Amino acid sequence: MAAEEKKAQRHWIYVLGGVVLQAKARMWAERKSRQGKIYEVIEGAAAGSESGRLSRIQNDDVVYVFADAVSDGRLGEWAIGPEELVRHLRAEGLSQGHRSLKIFASRSGDGERAASFAERVYDAMRAEFPEVTVFGYLGQVDAEGFDGHKTAGLGEGESLESTSREEWTARGARARDNRVQFPPE
Repeated sequence: MAAEEKKAQRHWIYVLGGVVLQAKARMWAERKSRQGKIYEVIEGAAAGSESGRLSRIQNDDVVYVFADAVSDGRLGEWAIGPEELVRHLRAEGLSQGHRSLKIFASRSGDGERAASFAERVYDAMRAEFPEVTVFGYLGQVDAEGFDGHKTAGLGEGESLESTSREEWTARGARARDNRVQFPPE
């Protein structure tokens, strides 16, 4: 019998925001799909919904919670706190065996004196989602970047449009290089 082919890892962009963020998510998914990765967009359901939109996500898939920014400890346009986000993800059908959750929002990984939003989400999830790793991003983020990569680590008021490829590279503004992880490696 032939060895079973390994299923390709999927990336899901769960958008907690309006039409502008939805459009950015679709462009991000299309760009990554052209690169041969499997990306799909899921529009965030209203708080309190139990639509099951996340139930088709496999445990080894990557979920990006895509929102504008963390402000005053709350996420994006929805102004949702860490515990509320965890309740929402559960109600939407995210499996308790899920392993990779990335909070792709500006300042989701920032936290010098207090825990970052990403760490607070991890703390709220870990008892019920024991295998999960939660990632957050430093500074301003953008779903666009150079060479098909996402951007993070920009300062207040900076944007990708005001940054040249050389500056972006020299500063290490690739999102992967400006993320934090919980539990830490």
